[in-house]
Amino acid sequence: MSTGTTRVIIQRQNGEVLADHNLDHGTYGIGRDPGNALSCDSQYLSRQHATLTLTPDQCWIEDNQSTHGTFLNRARLTEPAAVPRDQAVQIGDLFLTITNPTTIDHAARLYVPGDVIGNGRYTLKQELGRGGGGVVWLAQDEHLQQAVAIKRLPPELANDTIALGDLIGEVQKARLLSHSNIIRIHDFVKLPDELPFITMEHVNGTDLGSLRNQQSNGCFTWSRLEGLAIQMCEALQYAHEQKIIHRDLKPANMMITREGNLKLADFGIAASVSDSNPKAEMEGDASGTTVYMSPQQMRGLRPEPTDDIYALGATLYDLITTRPPFYTGDIFQLVQEVPPPTISQRMADYNLENHLPPHAEQAIMLCLAKNPEERPASAKDLADLLHPGEAPPPPPPMPAPEEIEEMESILSEPLQHTRQFLEENLPQPVTGWWRVADTRKRGYALFGILCSSLIILELIYSKLEHDSFWQTLKVNRFFLPW
Repeated sequence: MSTGTTRVIIQRQNGEVLADHNLDHGTYGIGRDPGNALSCDSQYLSRQHATLTLTPDQCWIEDNQSTHGTFLNRARLTEPAAVPRDQAVQIGDLFLTITNPTTIDHAARLYVPGDVIGNGRYTLKQELGRGGGGVVWLAQDEHLQQAVAIKRLPPELANDTIALGDLIGEVQKARLLSHSNIIRIHDFVKLPDELPFITMEHVNGTDLGSLRNQQSNGCFTWSRLEGLAIQMCEALQYAHEQKIIHRDLKPANMMITREGNLKLADFGIAASVSDSNPKAEMEGDASGTTVYMSPQQMRGLRPEPTDDIYALGATLYDLITTRPPFYTGDIFQLVQEVPPPTISQRMADYNLENHLPPHAEQAIMLCLAKNPEERPASAKDLADLLHPGEAPPPPPPMPAPEEIEEMESILSEPLQHTRQFLEENLPQPVTGWWRVADTRKRGYALFGILCSSLIILELIYSKLEHDSFWQTLKVNRFFLPW
């Protein structure tokens, strides 16, 4: 690695580093093509995705009309933009950080398992995921002695007022929500000399995107997805009733527990829509994940519940067919102008064998209507379309053990500690009643066995001497021959 003036790091959402370079002033291509100076392999990264320009005074990034876009502060770039140092930029599904070579080395030491934060209350155990707006860790709450999830701002965003505002906004909005299918937010913590973070419920499981990739043919069957889809609708209906619009629904933000229950996560860019506020607070903001965004959300229009309905339809479409409705080409233009292929057509194009009931396909395609008035008016209406009739929907099947990596329980000691305790403290296997009975019971049993043995011997003696089992008992006193 050269000794340049600027350090550029490209990472996946889970924190995996794909590229790490110290670069001098100049212009550098970013993309999937190996000819780029910053080349990374990702299906959501275009071959010539973006161009990075480093000058003595400023860093600039320009999107090269990429399929999945380049985002700064959650806004898609349409022209060259200045990138402050210590600022993360989203390129497709990856995250690029520009910083000084020395600052990131110092900050990275804050993010290792075993670090203690929150005035000694939380011990970091392992990094669970990373995105443009935060790093999620599994941590141990030393006061309550239970596992929690902690979302921290990455060091490069510690001084970013927009990212900090998003983090505070996530707490303010999500704390209004209390539902079995929505991850609970506990608290916001900001202490001197520490990065701010929020604590939340830890879900012992995985996300739907990862679980989908482990299914046969890489997609969910409807029998497996139907119950989860209804849970998605119930979570959304509740959030919408509280005037909260999620605005970033996608498989990665839908967690699935070991019991097969769905938990909706990440309200970081959610919008609050109050009846007394006719103009949405986030009008003009096109934040979200492009391939799941409605035409109206892409244009930065006033957030509406129908934006979430569209995103939920695109998510179900993806989980059933392995791809979102539009995933290549000019996504913005396609979403705005071109009708999506039907699910049946997409499965035929991919040679997928995945039966979907006609009513379910029709309901999902209604969600993808360009006109929001043609979509289901509410998440409850969508649930009724996905599962018509009065019978309750089937419970979601529990994931097979091999489909979810073994994790530590949110309420117990680590698994290896539990196994060690059991090995050291379990009683020896029971081989007979005599070993487990107390002394008194063994005495009664021994006396009974002795009496029975004497009676049997008496009868045998009587038979041998008098040719009758009962002769000695009739003539002599009991046991007299002995």
